[in-house]
Amino acid sequence: MIKKAVILAAGEGKRLKPFTETMPKVMLPVANKPILEWNLLNAIDAGVKDFIFIVGYKSYKSEKVRDYFGDGSR
Repeated sequence: MIKKAVILAAGEGKRLKPFTETMPKVMLPVANKPILEWNLLNAIDAGVKDFIFIVGYKSYKSEKVRDYFGDGSR
C-alpha cells in the first residue's frame, strides 16, 4: 500500500485566467474546498498518510497553499 505521495501543485494556470491572477490553480474552490484538498481527501481515503507538495511559479501564490494547509495537522 502506498503511504507517501508527492503532489505537483505548480504551474501558471494560464487557461484559467483571470481566476489564477492571484490564486494558484490548485487552490481554486470547488464545492467550497480547494481542488488540492479534494485530491488530498481522496488520497487519504486510499491510505496515503504523508504528503509532499511541490509548489512553484510565484512565491506569493505558493504561500497561499502553505497558509491554507499549514503543517497538515487539520
